[in-house]
Amino acid sequence: MEYKQQITLIGQTFVCLLFFIVYFSGISANIEPEIISTQDEIITYINHTAKLSCIIQNRNRQHVTWSRVNFINETRKITDLLYVDLLKYTPFTRYHLTHLIEKDNQEYWNLEIRQVHLADQGYYSCVVTALKPISKIFYIKVIENTRNLSLALRSTLEMQQQDKQEIIPSSSSSSLIRTSLSMMLLRIILILII
Repeated sequence: MEYKQQITLIGQTFVCLLFFIVYFSGISANIEPEIISTQDEIITYINHTAKLSCIIQNRNRQHVTWSRVNFINETRKITDLLYVDLLKYTPFTRYHLTHLIEKDNQEYWNLEIRQVHLADQGYYSCVVTALKPISKIFYIKVIENTRNLSLALRSTLEMQQQDKQEIIPSSSSSSLIRTSLSMMLLRIILILII
């Protein structure tokens, strides 16, 4: 008789434990996902990498999509699907997606555009496909590098060549070597930049 009571007690404990697991997992599944990214505009230079970070709290296994958005007017837009979760839908190899999960139920869905072109400027959308879909719009502003380093190096090289022509009649061989070494260094830097 005592054995049956122990079995019954163990069974009741198991049922209660199972009930709590199902009940509390149902509660956490009812928490709506939320995009908590604070970044709206990303400014980058041509040939650099732009990183858009969509931070999602309580995703609950909902799908995440990234799209390129082209607004035609206030009511119409065209979207080019880039990713659904980690599945890539774009043929461009410059687009990369990383997914990181943190302990506090935050997920980072980071879209990277490498070697940014001027044509990459525009709107991008991160969408969580829940019962009530939520989205976040990002804007990438691409600017040309205003400090054109190759032009600066070319003008420096031209100035050194003029100095070299002025120095040659009155200079020693050591100054010629220093001048030619500095010109070679500038040429190497110029080649690496271009």
